[in-house]
Amino acid sequence: MPSRNPDPNWEARFHRGDKDVMETVYRDNFDAVRRAAARILSEPADRDTIVQQVFVDLCSSRRMRESWSGTSLTAWLCTIARNQAIDFARREKRLTDLSALENTAAAAPDPLQEFRQELARFAERLDSSRRQLLELRFVRGLTQVEAAGQLGMPRSTLEDWERELRNQLAAHLLGKPVSKGAA
Repeated sequence: MPSRNPDPNWEARFHRGDKDVMETVYRDNFDAVRRAAARILSEPADRDTIVQQVFVDLCSSRRMRESWSGTSLTAWLCTIARNQAIDFARREKRLTDLSALENTAAAAPDPLQEFRQELARFAERLDSSRRQLLELRFVRGLTQVEAAGQLGMPRSTLEDWERELRNQLAAHLLGKPVSKGAA
């Protein structure tokens, strides 16, 4: 339990996932969790992905909250972020290490070029604000805070748009119907 919190029920409220407690935990620990991810990941968008995942997992998983043993909450969350960042980096390295395919690359179509073409087709269907979000976050690599500032919107709104955009892009790439929400 945070030492400055006089609420004797704080830990029970934390384990239940009480909204006010979760908001406080997020506000108090966001910067530390982001720094923990930044020690492993250099890309701002990758760091933001890890930070978002840590807090989504924390808010949605009672089992995760109950695994906290009452020690330093910040240290616990930073350890989780660090481990997730390491896993992310390993996954990305495995996915992007194409050196073994260099000999066959000339004969095969360029998957990155194909993806760029699909991304361009997807972007054409978006309204201008969401197209700009796609550009700022995933092409230029701005953080959520930076992109929200350039778009003139709260970061929480940007997070919602980003989640919606990712789901729509996944559906587009898998050839599934895309909801009409933002596209």
